[in-house]
Amino acid sequence: MNIGIIGGGAVGMLFAGFLSDRHEVTLYTRTKEQASAINGKGLQILRGHHKKKKNVKAVHIQERIEEEDLLIVAVKQYDLGSALSYIQTNKSPLLFVQNGFAHVERVSRLHNEYIYLGVVEHGARRHDLHTVEHTGTGLTKIAAYRGSIDKLDFLMEHSEEFPFSFLEDYHKMLIEKLVVNAVINPLTAILGVKNGDLLSNPYFHELFQRLFNEIAIILELEPASLYQEHIEHVCRATSNNQSSMLKDLERGKQTEIDSILGYILSAARTEGKPHQLTHTLYTMVKGREKRGED
Repeated sequence: MNIGIIGGGAVGMLFAGFLSDRHEVTLYTRTKEQASAINGKGLQILRGHHKKKKNVKAVHIQERIEEEDLLIVAVKQYDLGSALSYIQTNKSPLLFVQNGFAHVERVSRLHNEYIYLGVVEHGARRHDLHTVEHTGTGLTKIAAYRGSIDKLDFLMEHSEEFPFSFLEDYHKMLIEKLVVNAVINPLTAILGVKNGDLLSNPYFHELFQRLFNEIAIILELEPASLYQEHIEHVCRATSNNQSSMLKDLERGKQTEIDSILGYILSAARTEGKPHQLTHTLYTMVKGREKRGED
């Protein structure tokens, strides 16, 4: 299969590297420099002390985007508008793997026959323009937004290192991931701690519990206990990891807080539900973002 991936960040590079084991992969990058680095040095994936060079072709996104058997849009939520401008007339099946829920409304305006939504549970960290570290193995969950999921059966052939799972309900899938990101990312980002500290430190765990309870009421999560158990499982499974939001703040970069807590705040205000802690964390992250810009 011919697979295109838009986005040369950690997630896009990780997908490109693993999918290239069985498919012809083209990574569409934002800069010419990254495309040149990957084409010249190869895409490198780090796992522990092992490094593997992957056969991936890289193309600067402004040059062209071909019709592909699958086009994976792996940019951050805040870069989605720019990415969509390049594929308005592209008829390829599309897979979107953004965090949050805000992209669903944008996806609804597209006319492609096959559109899929996914959530990525792998840990990844980009080291340089052509090297990505696989910091944690998880699932990529996919559900159909439009068209049959059967068209992606070829993805099920992949290894235990990079597994896929197909789900029926994209809304439930995205909400589950949204709640995980909404609790873990802002707290770890502001507290400056690893994911596991939210459970092991009793004071941080109290904040964890209060934030989850507030979000559960806003989003009307039922049964709430199962969502909480899932978040705690993610914290334990990634206990030594830093959240992507913490990494972004440490690097002075923009975060995805608007598509995560921003979405939940909007829902709370629309429904007239309490959102004090959610709003406090949102403003704290936005303040740190602003400091990084100065």
